[in-house]
Amino acid sequence: MQSFARGRGAPFSVALAAAVCALIAGAPASAQRPDGVTSDIIDRSSQLDVPFVPSHDNVLRAMFELARPTGTDFLIDLGSGDGRIVINAARQFGLRGFGVDLNDDLVGIANRNAERAGVAPRAKFYVRDLFETDIRQATILTMYLLPEVVQSLRDKLLTDLRPGARIVSHDYHLADWRPDAVRLAEIGPKLEDSIVYLWVVPARVAGVWAWTIEQPELFNEPMEYSASLSQRFQDVEGKVSLFPFEQRIHQASLQGTRLAFSVAGELNEKIVFHDFEGVVEGDRITGTVRLSGGIPPVTLPWTARRTRGAE
Repeated sequence: MQSFARGRGAPFSVALAAAVCALIAGAPASAQRPDGVTSDIIDRSSQLDVPFVPSHDNVLRAMFELARPTGTDFLIDLGSGDGRIVINAARQFGLRGFGVDLNDDLVGIANRNAERAGVAPRAKFYVRDLFETDIRQATILTMYLLPEVVQSLRDKLLTDLRPGARIVSHDYHLADWRPDAVRLAEIGPKLEDSIVYLWVVPARVAGVWAWTIEQPELFNEPMEYSASLSQRFQDVEGKVSLFPFEQRIHQASLQGTRLAFSVAGELNEKIVFHDFEGVVEGDRITGTVRLSGGIPPVTLPWTARRTRGAE
């Protein structure tokens, strides 16, 4: 857990801050750890509202297992402390990224750590307010912050991050935004295990969509479809109009930009199952539909266009 925006969140008591300093430093107040983080620096983070508590190696491992970084990713760590998340990601996966923290001593240590690790060109650290940080470049965003701060960031994460970006949080979740995965990281016999959460930012699919399916061997004329979709984060519901019926979709799945759903409809007086899957790009979905049931199974191209946004 690292320092963040001054004046945000619930400040820790002096007694708790002192306890955290003693726990992390493992020595009297004047002691210095090998990485240069003194108890005075840790205490300063406490005064910025969040104490600096470095993430355990097992937590980092769990974060990377969930986020699945590659060399093409760009990682942003909000509240970066001594920089270990970005530095380890740059070393292990060759990605680029940066971290932000309000404690300039910790930012200096993080940049020196990146130099020593040989990844300074790819891992940089800045003194910035995390609420004011431009995160649009991130394909992976990591954080270890207080619960009220994590939840205060939710709207920014949904608005600024592109669909498909992965959000990984240590210990604290995003309220009613259901995580896509949860991992328990075992720390050791004397410390409580940690929890790591993953969310994949969903594309915006709410609204009215229309498409046509042409298959002369099956239908006498092109089949016109209209779908009305509603959305709550990655959970999608809706109906598809296929003359003469309107049917609810089922088995809907939205992960990042990938949308899939199924619907059953009548075609030529036969019940036909439609299994749609595609990639959402703005107001367009491109993919395939598999038709089966009352007809021989066939997979066809599928392109839908949004004709009206969510009401």
